[in-house]
Amino acid sequence: MQQSLIVGFGRAGRELHLHCLEKAHADNIDANLFDQSVGVVDPYLSSDIKNENLSFFSTLSEVTGFDPASTVVHICTPPELHSETLKQVAELGFTKCLIEKPLVTTRAELKTIREIQRQYGIDLIVVANWLASSLTTKLIDIIKKKKYGPLLHIIAEQNKARLSRTLANPNHGNAFDVEIPHLVALALCLGGAEVDVLTGETADMQIGRHVFPHMGKARITLLHKNGVTSDLTSNLETPIRKRCIKLYFKEHRVLGYYPCSQDDSYSWLKIYTACGRLLEQKVMYDDPLSASFTEYYQYFDRLKAKPVSDFEFNAQVVSAICQAKAKSGLVLDEEEIEHEVIV
Repeated sequence: MQQSLIVGFGRAGRELHLHCLEKAHADNIDANLFDQSVGVVDPYLSSDIKNENLSFFSTLSEVTGFDPASTVVHICTPPELHSETLKQVAELGFTKCLIEKPLVTTRAELKTIREIQRQYGIDLIVVANWLASSLTTKLIDIIKKKKYGPLLHIIAEQNKARLSRTLANPNHGNAFDVEIPHLVALALCLGGAEVDVLTGETADMQIGRHVFPHMGKARITLLHKNGVTSDLTSNLETPIRKRCIKLYFKEHRVLGYYPCSQDDSYSWLKIYTACGRLLEQKVMYDDPLSASFTEYYQYFDRLKAKPVSDFEFNAQVVSAICQAKAKSGLVLDEEEIEHEVIV
Protein backbone atom coordinates (compact mmCIF):
# COMPACT_ATOMS: atom_id res chain seq x y z
CA MET A 1 0.00 0.00 0.00
CA GLN A 2 1.25 3.43 -0.93
CA GLN A 3 0.69 6.75 0.80
CA SER A 4 0.04 9.85 -1.32
CA LEU A 5 1.69 13.24 -1.03
CA ILE A 6 0.33 15.95 -3.35
CA VAL A 7 2.67 18.90 -3.96
CA GLY A 8 0.72 21.84 -5.38
CA PHE A 9 -2.99 22.08 -4.63
CA GLY A 10 -4.31 24.11 -7.54
CA ARG A 11 -6.83 22.72 -10.01
CA ALA A 12 -4.73 19.70 -11.03
CA GLY A 13 -3.89 18.69 -7.46
CA ARG A 14 -7.32 19.34 -5.99
CA GLU A 15 -9.79 18.53 -8.77
CA LEU A 16 -7.89 15.82 -10.63
CA HIS A 17 -5.34 14.01 -8.45
CA LEU A 18 -7.18 14.18 -5.13
CA HIS A 19 -10.50 13.53 -6.86
CA CYS A 20 -9.16 10.32 -8.42
CA LEU A 21 -7.67 9.09 -5.15
CA GLU A 22 -10.94 9.72 -3.33
CA LYS A 23 -12.93 8.08 -6.12
CA ALA A 24 -10.72 5.01 -5.94
CA HIS A 25 -11.45 4.73 -2.20
CA ALA A 26 -15.19 5.26 -2.70
CA ASP A 27 -15.36 2.68 -5.51
CA ASN A 28 -13.31 0.18 -3.47
CA ILE A 29 -11.14 -0.47 -6.49
CA ASP A 30 -8.44 -2.00 -4.30
CA ALA A 31 -8.60 -1.52 -0.55
CA ASN A 32 -4.90 -2.40 -0.20
CA LEU A 33 -3.63 -0.12 -2.96
CA PHE A 34 -4.31 3.41 -1.72
CA ASP A 35 -3.83 4.75 1.80
CA GLN A 36 -6.82 6.96 2.51
CA SER A 37 -4.68 9.51 4.35
CA VAL A 38 -3.23 12.04 1.91
CA GLY A 39 -0.63 14.74 2.48
CA VAL A 40 -0.91 18.11 0.74
CA VAL A 41 1.95 20.59 0.36
CA ASP A 42 1.14 24.13 -0.75
CA PRO A 43 2.17 27.47 0.76
CA TYR A 44 -1.06 29.09 -0.48
CA LEU A 45 -3.56 26.65 1.01
CA SER A 46 -6.94 28.09 1.88
CA SER A 47 -7.73 27.94 5.58
CA ASP A 48 -11.34 26.89 4.90
CA ILE A 49 -10.43 23.44 3.50
CA LYS A 50 -11.88 20.80 5.80
CA ASN A 51 -11.05 17.15 5.21
CA GLU A 52 -10.19 14.71 7.99
CA ASN A 53 -8.20 12.51 5.61
CA LEU A 54 -5.85 15.32 4.55
CA SER A 55 -2.69 16.52 6.31
CA PHE A 56 -1.60 20.01 5.25
CA PHE A 57 1.95 21.34 5.04
CA SER A 58 3.19 24.71 3.83
CA THR A 59 6.54 23.39 2.60
CA LEU A 60 8.14 20.03 1.84
CA SER A 61 10.55 20.48 4.74
CA GLU A 62 7.57 20.39 7.12
CA VAL A 63 6.29 17.01 5.89
CA THR A 64 6.09 14.30 8.57
CA GLY A 65 4.43 10.91 8.68
CA PHE A 66 5.18 9.96 5.08
CA ASP A 67 7.79 7.25 4.52
CA PRO A 68 9.66 7.78 1.23
CA ALA A 69 9.79 4.01 0.75
CA SER A 70 5.99 3.76 0.58
CA THR A 71 4.87 7.19 -0.64
CA VAL A 72 3.95 8.31 -4.15
CA VAL A 73 4.60 12.03 -4.61
CA HIS A 74 2.19 13.79 -6.96
CA ILE A 75 3.91 16.86 -8.43
CA CYS A 76 1.10 19.23 -9.43
CA THR A 77 3.00 22.51 -9.49
CA PRO A 78 3.11 24.58 -12.73
CA PRO A 79 5.38 22.99 -15.39
CA GLU A 80 8.07 25.64 -14.96
CA LEU A 81 8.44 24.53 -11.32
CA HIS A 82 8.57 20.79 -11.99
CA SER A 83 12.36 20.45 -11.97
CA GLU A 84 12.76 22.55 -8.82
CA THR A 85 10.01 20.60 -7.05
CA LEU A 86 11.42 17.25 -8.16
CA LYS A 87 14.84 18.14 -6.78
CA GLN A 88 13.37 19.15 -3.40
CA VAL A 89 11.38 15.92 -3.29
CA ALA A 90 14.45 13.86 -4.22
CA GLU A 91 16.63 15.51 -1.57
CA LEU A 92 14.13 14.35 1.06
CA GLY A 93 14.52 10.74 -0.12
CA PHE A 94 11.30 10.34 -2.13
CA THR A 95 11.83 8.41 -5.37
CA LYS A 96 8.31 7.45 -6.55
CA CYS A 97 7.02 10.45 -8.45
CA LEU A 98 3.89 11.08 -10.48
CA ILE A 99 4.05 14.36 -12.43
CA GLU A 100 1.15 16.22 -13.99
CA LYS A 101 1.49 16.86 -17.73
CA PRO A 102 3.28 18.44 -19.44
CA LEU A 103 6.50 17.10 -17.94
CA VAL A 104 8.31 20.28 -19.01
CA THR A 105 7.96 22.83 -21.82
CA THR A 106 11.59 23.32 -22.96
CA ARG A 107 14.59 21.15 -23.82
CA ALA A 108 16.65 22.87 -21.11
CA GLU A 109 14.12 21.87 -18.43
CA LEU A 110 14.02 18.34 -19.84
CA LYS A 111 17.80 18.10 -19.47
CA THR A 112 17.54 19.25 -15.85
CA ILE A 113 14.85 16.68 -15.07
CA ARG A 114 16.99 13.93 -16.64
CA GLU A 115 19.98 14.91 -14.48
CA ILE A 116 17.88 14.88 -11.29
CA GLN A 117 16.36 11.53 -12.18
CA ARG A 118 19.75 9.94 -12.77
CA GLN A 119 21.39 11.50 -9.71
CA TYR A 120 18.69 10.43 -7.26
CA GLY A 121 17.29 7.31 -8.93
CA ILE A 122 13.82 8.78 -9.40
CA ASP A 123 11.09 6.46 -10.69
CA LEU A 124 9.06 8.99 -12.65
CA ILE A 125 5.68 8.63 -14.37
CA VAL A 126 3.87 11.46 -16.18
CA VAL A 127 0.07 11.57 -16.14
CA ALA A 128 -1.21 10.45 -19.56
CA ASN A 129 -4.75 9.33 -18.88
CA TRP A 130 -5.71 8.79 -22.52
CA LEU A 131 -3.24 5.91 -22.61
CA ALA A 132 -5.21 4.12 -19.87
CA SER A 133 -8.52 4.56 -21.70
CA SER A 134 -10.62 1.52 -22.62
CA LEU A 135 -10.84 3.00 -26.10
CA THR A 136 -7.05 3.26 -26.44
CA THR A 137 -6.68 -0.35 -25.30
CA LYS A 138 -9.10 -1.40 -28.04
CA LEU A 139 -7.25 0.70 -30.66
CA ILE A 140 -3.90 -0.83 -29.68
CA ASP A 141 -5.43 -4.28 -30.07
CA ILE A 142 -6.77 -3.42 -33.55
CA ILE A 143 -3.36 -2.11 -34.65
CA LYS A 144 -1.39 -5.04 -33.25
CA LYS A 145 -3.63 -7.75 -34.70
CA LYS A 146 -3.53 -6.06 -38.15
CA LYS A 147 -7.06 -7.24 -38.90
CA TYR A 148 -7.38 -4.35 -41.35
CA GLY A 149 -3.75 -4.34 -42.43
CA PRO A 150 -1.07 -1.88 -41.33
CA LEU A 151 -1.98 1.48 -39.82
CA LEU A 152 -1.38 4.33 -42.28
CA HIS A 153 -2.56 7.58 -40.72
CA ILE A 154 -3.80 9.01 -37.41
CA ILE A 155 -5.98 12.07 -36.88
CA ALA A 156 -6.55 13.12 -33.27
CA GLU A 157 -8.50 16.16 -32.19
CA GLN A 158 -9.31 17.75 -28.84
CA ASN A 159 -11.66 20.73 -28.77
CA LYS A 160 -12.19 22.22 -25.33
CA ALA A 161 -13.00 25.85 -24.61
CA ARG A 162 -10.54 27.66 -22.36
CA LEU A 163 -11.85 31.21 -22.68
CA SER A 164 -12.73 31.94 -19.05
CA ARG A 165 -9.62 30.25 -17.68
CA THR A 166 -7.38 32.16 -20.07
CA LEU A 167 -8.97 35.48 -19.08
CA ALA A 168 -8.59 34.65 -15.40
CA ASN A 169 -5.06 33.24 -15.64
CA PRO A 170 -3.14 33.77 -18.90
CA ASN A 171 -0.02 31.98 -17.59
CA HIS A 172 0.06 29.40 -20.37
CA GLY A 173 2.23 30.92 -23.06
CA ASN A 174 0.80 28.94 -25.98
CA ALA A 175 -1.69 26.23 -26.92
CA PHE A 176 1.06 23.62 -27.36
CA ASP A 177 1.37 23.31 -23.56
CA VAL A 178 -2.32 22.76 -22.75
CA GLU A 179 -3.97 19.76 -24.47
CA ILE A 180 -1.44 18.92 -27.18
CA PRO A 181 0.72 16.85 -24.75
CA HIS A 182 -2.22 14.41 -24.42
CA LEU A 183 -2.54 14.13 -28.19
CA VAL A 184 1.18 13.69 -28.83
CA ALA A 185 1.41 10.99 -26.15
CA LEU A 186 -1.52 9.17 -27.74
CA ALA A 187 -0.04 9.40 -31.24
CA LEU A 188 3.37 8.17 -30.07
CA CYS A 189 1.74 5.28 -28.22
CA LEU A 190 -0.30 4.18 -31.26
CA GLY A 191 1.98 5.06 -34.15
CA GLY A 192 5.44 4.66 -32.64
CA ALA A 193 7.49 6.90 -30.38
CA GLU A 194 10.28 7.80 -32.84
CA VAL A 195 9.03 10.69 -34.97
CA ASP A 196 10.01 13.64 -37.12
CA VAL A 197 7.91 16.78 -36.77
CA LEU A 198 6.74 17.95 -40.19
CA THR A 199 4.76 21.04 -39.18
CA GLY A 200 3.78 23.07 -36.15
CA GLU A 201 1.17 25.84 -36.18
CA THR A 202 -0.72 28.04 -33.72
CA ALA A 203 -3.49 30.62 -33.91
CA ASP A 204 -4.36 33.46 -31.54
CA MET A 205 -7.30 33.45 -29.15
CA GLN A 206 -9.55 36.52 -29.38
CA ILE A 207 -12.16 37.31 -26.71
CA GLY A 208 -13.77 40.65 -27.42
CA ARG A 209 -10.97 43.19 -27.46
CA HIS A 210 -8.55 40.78 -25.77
CA VAL A 211 -6.07 38.90 -27.93
CA PHE A 212 -3.96 36.09 -26.47
CA PRO A 213 -1.19 35.21 -28.94
CA HIS A 214 -0.83 31.51 -29.86
CA MET A 215 -3.53 30.43 -27.35
CA GLY A 216 -6.46 29.72 -29.69
CA LYS A 217 -5.39 26.65 -31.62
CA ALA A 218 -2.39 24.37 -32.10
CA ARG A 219 -1.59 21.78 -34.73
CA ILE A 220 1.25 19.28 -35.18
CA THR A 221 1.88 16.83 -38.00
CA LEU A 222 4.24 13.91 -37.41
CA LEU A 223 6.04 11.31 -39.50
CA HIS A 224 6.65 8.15 -37.48
CA LYS A 225 9.71 6.01 -38.14
CA ASN A 226 7.51 3.17 -39.44
CA GLY A 227 5.92 5.46 -42.06
CA VAL A 228 2.68 6.24 -40.20
CA THR A 229 1.69 9.90 -40.24
CA SER A 230 -0.24 11.79 -37.53
CA ASP A 231 -2.23 15.03 -37.67
CA LEU A 232 -2.99 16.44 -34.20
CA THR A 233 -5.11 19.52 -33.50
CA SER A 234 -6.31 21.31 -30.38
CA ASN A 235 -8.91 24.11 -30.36
CA LEU A 236 -9.18 26.10 -27.12
CA GLU A 237 -11.80 28.60 -28.33
CA THR A 238 -14.41 26.16 -29.57
CA PRO A 239 -18.10 26.21 -28.55
CA ILE A 240 -18.25 22.40 -28.73
CA ARG A 241 -16.28 19.84 -26.71
CA LYS A 242 -14.86 16.91 -28.61
CA ARG A 243 -12.13 14.35 -28.05
CA CYS A 244 -11.87 12.06 -31.02
CA ILE A 245 -9.45 9.94 -33.00
CA LYS A 246 -9.50 8.45 -36.49
CA LEU A 247 -7.29 5.60 -37.63
CA TYR A 248 -6.87 5.07 -41.36
CA PHE A 249 -6.13 1.67 -42.88
CA LYS A 250 -6.12 0.80 -46.57
CA GLU A 251 -9.74 -0.38 -46.72
CA HIS A 252 -11.10 0.60 -43.30
CA ARG A 253 -11.55 3.59 -41.00
CA VAL A 254 -11.74 3.41 -37.20
CA LEU A 255 -13.40 6.31 -35.38
CA GLY A 256 -13.24 6.75 -31.62
CA TYR A 257 -14.73 9.29 -29.21
CA TYR A 258 -13.21 9.72 -25.76
CA PRO A 259 -15.16 10.93 -22.68
CA CYS A 260 -15.28 14.74 -22.68
CA SER A 261 -15.60 15.52 -18.97
CA GLN A 262 -15.48 14.06 -15.45
CA ASP A 263 -19.22 13.30 -15.55
CA ASP A 264 -18.90 11.40 -18.83
CA SER A 265 -17.67 7.82 -18.44
CA TYR A 266 -18.26 6.25 -21.82
CA SER A 267 -16.32 6.11 -25.08
CA TRP A 268 -17.51 5.17 -28.55
CA LEU A 269 -15.88 3.06 -31.23
CA LYS A 270 -17.08 2.86 -34.83
CA ILE A 271 -15.52 0.89 -37.68
CA TYR A 272 -16.27 1.74 -41.30
CA THR A 273 -15.26 0.53 -44.71
CA ALA A 274 -13.32 3.00 -46.85
CA CYS A 275 -16.56 3.84 -48.69
CA GLY A 276 -18.31 4.74 -45.41
CA ARG A 277 -20.36 1.63 -44.59
CA LEU A 278 -20.66 1.08 -40.82
CA LEU A 279 -19.40 -2.39 -39.85
CA GLU A 280 -19.33 -2.19 -36.07
CA GLN A 281 -20.30 0.18 -33.26
CA LYS A 282 -19.43 -0.24 -29.62
CA VAL A 283 -20.07 1.85 -26.49
CA MET A 284 -17.61 1.17 -23.64
CA TYR A 285 -17.42 2.21 -20.00
CA ASP A 286 -14.36 4.41 -19.80
CA ASP A 287 -12.89 6.28 -16.84
CA PRO A 288 -9.33 6.84 -18.09
CA LEU A 289 -8.10 9.21 -15.37
CA SER A 290 -9.09 6.89 -12.52
CA ALA A 291 -7.82 3.89 -14.47
CA SER A 292 -4.46 5.57 -15.04
CA PHE A 293 -3.99 6.33 -11.34
CA THR A 294 -4.81 2.74 -10.43
CA GLU A 295 -2.28 1.57 -13.03
CA TYR A 296 0.40 3.90 -11.66
CA TYR A 297 -0.10 2.79 -8.06
CA GLN A 298 -0.12 -0.88 -9.04
CA TYR A 299 3.23 -0.27 -10.68
CA PHE A 300 4.68 1.56 -7.67
CA ASP A 301 3.39 -1.28 -5.47
CA ARG A 302 5.19 -3.78 -7.76
CA LEU A 303 1.94 -5.37 -8.90
CA LYS A 304 2.16 -4.36 -12.55
CA ALA A 305 4.71 -3.59 -15.26
CA LYS A 306 5.85 0.00 -15.80
CA PRO A 307 3.26 2.14 -17.64
CA VAL A 308 4.10 3.51 -21.09
CA SER A 309 4.22 7.09 -19.82
CA ASP A 310 7.64 6.98 -18.15
CA PHE A 311 10.43 9.57 -18.40
CA GLU A 312 11.96 8.32 -21.66
CA PHE A 313 8.60 8.19 -23.41
CA ASN A 314 7.77 11.72 -22.25
CA ALA A 315 11.20 12.97 -23.28
CA GLN A 316 10.11 12.09 -26.82
CA VAL A 317 6.76 13.83 -26.28
CA VAL A 318 8.52 16.99 -25.07
CA SER A 319 11.04 16.86 -27.91
CA ALA A 320 8.27 16.64 -30.52
CA ILE A 321 6.38 19.57 -29.03
CA CYS A 322 9.54 21.68 -28.80
CA GLN A 323 10.21 20.97 -32.48
CA ALA A 324 6.66 22.01 -33.32
CA LYS A 325 7.10 25.26 -31.37
CA ALA A 326 10.24 26.00 -33.36
CA LYS A 327 8.50 25.29 -36.66
CA SER A 328 5.61 27.56 -35.69
CA GLY A 329 8.04 30.41 -34.98
CA LEU A 330 7.36 30.48 -31.24
CA VAL A 331 10.98 29.78 -30.32
CA LEU A 332 14.28 29.15 -32.02
CA ASP A 333 15.02 25.45 -31.75
CA GLU A 334 17.34 25.03 -28.76
CA GLU A 335 19.37 22.34 -30.53
CA GLU A 336 20.11 24.88 -33.28
CA ILE A 337 21.14 27.46 -30.68
CA GLU A 338 23.56 25.00 -29.07
CA HIS A 339 24.99 24.13 -32.51
CA GLU A 340 25.54 27.80 -33.35
CA VAL A 341 27.30 28.40 -30.04
CA ILE A 342 29.59 25.39 -30.57
CA VAL A 343 30.41 26.45 -34.15
